Amino acid sequence: MRHAFYFCAILVTTVLSTSACAQYNTKGTVHVALGIAGGAHTTEYETTTHILGIAVTDTEEDGAATFTVPIEGSYAFANAFSLGLYFEPGSYLDSSATESNALMLLGIQPRFYLVNSEHFAWMASLQLGMSALRIDRSELGAESSARYAGGNFGISTGVGFLFSDHFGIQVQARYMATNMPLKEYEVNGASIALDDFDAVLRTRGVAMQASATFKF
Repeated sequence: MRHAFYFCAILVTTVLSTSACAQYNTKGTVHVALGIAGGAHTTEYETTTHILGIAVTDTEEDGAATFTVPIEGSYAFANAFSLGLYFEPGSYLDSSATESNALMLLGIQPRFYLVNSEHFAWMASLQLGMSALRIDRSELGAESSARYAGGNFGISTGVGFLFSDHFGIQVQARYMATNMPLKEYEVNGASIALDDFDAVLRTRGVAMQASATFKF
């Protein structure tokens, strides 16, 4: 009887210790993810022209869609927390649908694991970093190129599933915001001075993201 009791105690202890360690995210874990994301955004384009010392400001509102390829890497500093980097190249298309463009997001990503079981996790993340956008236009026989750069901010929540010890998928819903002043403007290859002209492109929107994930 005593031997049976000891055996059961050892078995329960082993199961509990194994369950405690078998989590989606554990301290020292490295996660790498590659995915696709599509978003819908409202945009605000504010221009300010300085004429004889007088500032004239105009604002236009529009909508835009984005398609990006998020690349993420993170290191777990605790079972419930990791810190990583994201690099997200892609494209941006406004309502005129005539522009050739390139969009890039880059920054740090703190992530919190709200549920952290063996093959499943519910996560919440922040994205804090820089954004850059180039828009090329062709209209009325003129070729123009505008380059914007500024900050980006995001909040996301999603779930992750592990199909093996090292591979799984994540699905996330994201809120994204950017604030990008105009940095350079060219017409027919010639740079235009921006001494008397300022412009800022602001975007706010949501995106859905799906990623293949690798755990090490």
